[in-house]
Amino acid sequence: MTGVSTIAAIATGPAAGGIGIIRISGPEALQTARRVVIGLPERPSPRHAYLARFTDGNETVLDEGLALFFPGPRSFTGDDVVELHAHGAPRLLSMLLDVILRAETVRLATPGEFTRRAYLAGRIDLTHAEALADLISAESEAQVRAAAAQLTGEFGERLSKVKAPLLALQADIEGAMDFPEEAEGAEKDAAGRLSEIVKNARSLLDDSKRGALIRRGARVVLFGPVNAGKSTLFNALLGANRALVDEEPGTTRDTLEGKLELNGLAVTLVDTAGLRDEPGRIEKLGIERTKEAVASADLTLELVPPGAKPTRDDTLVVHTKIDTVTPSPSGRGPGVRELSLSAKTGEGLEALRDELFKRLGGTLAGAVVSSSERHVRALSDIVEALERASSAASVSTLEVVAGEIGVALDAIAELDGSDARTELLDAIFQRFCIGK
Repeated sequence: MTGVSTIAAIATGPAAGGIGIIRISGPEALQTARRVVIGLPERPSPRHAYLARFTDGNETVLDEGLALFFPGPRSFTGDDVVELHAHGAPRLLSMLLDVILRAETVRLATPGEFTRRAYLAGRIDLTHAEALADLISAESEAQVRAAAAQLTGEFGERLSKVKAPLLALQADIEGAMDFPEEAEGAEKDAAGRLSEIVKNARSLLDDSKRGALIRRGARVVLFGPVNAGKSTLFNALLGANRALVDEEPGTTRDTLEGKLELNGLAVTLVDTAGLRDEPGRIEKLGIERTKEAVASADLTLELVPPGAKPTRDDTLVVHTKIDTVTPSPSGRGPGVRELSLSAKTGEGLEALRDELFKRLGGTLAGAVVSSSERHVRALSDIVEALERASSAASVSTLEVVAGEIGVALDAIAELDGSDARTELLDAIFQRFCIGK
């Protein structure tokens, strides 16, 4: 590709390993690789692994491994690509890369530049690129599965069920407006066609909201009065003694976080300072942080010790210390789930885990894509525009309907990257490491 610079970087992590990979992409990729490679033919076969020796640039052999050539445009980046698979010694890889970068036509790749070139070459769309970043940073089984689903095109396929019929409807409506005699009736049943498109868009939005929760992980906050057993339950759910536990009230003065995996879903569990009417100065600061944590939670657990009653109707109530006394009824309305447990003995813990998973997602089967908050915002804009278009189709002019369809299509174009701003691309690809 004329005018495209050749870039190079170490594509594997900084730690020692069995294999380390250096990736080179650009018009001078093959010529550049020969600076450190002995054993690569003059015209290497595409995607063939050649046994090669890697040198310091002065014919002193440093290692032996594999060299592979991927000619453009049928490569990941769309340019010529060479990958050198050496042993994963960080110093060795650094030495080889230093020799490669001495070439005047080669520079070090910026974070995410290989993937960005793949996007710009039309090899992948923007949602596919984001899925790669999500897969690389995945910390739970659910995050891996959701990213993999998006990587195989699940998100793009479902988005196309909104975009393709919407483009067809837009063409029919604009034809009817521009050439009313030739295109008479082309816009008929616009409301019915929009109804099906809105249905698909809403479904994708709902699943993307669950996907966004999987992607970032859920935040669950424990709160309640002092000595309610919050820290004991915190430790029990984590399976480790992270929080200090003591009979003295007010032991926890600040928020404390720990991570666990719940049926494949990454969860950040937050222990908080106990609530009471007359706290000390430091304890009061801790209580303020408790309120902040509760406000930002995906799910809150109000821990209620024996003799106390729940204070809020928007929480999952957990009666604690049932090994010491039978909890009394709370008097809350029907349909509100309450649990009882003993974090000390373990009784009721499994039921709590099941209820947490149920409330956070129930089933992850519907969350087929690893969605970001960007996806959710864009899909929300799409659904809102389509709903306005659907309403206008019955009571307003075709111009109004066409205008709302245009708004939805603009949001889709930014979502899949067909018309993405440079600032957005910078933000997305900076998530990647150098070499990806």
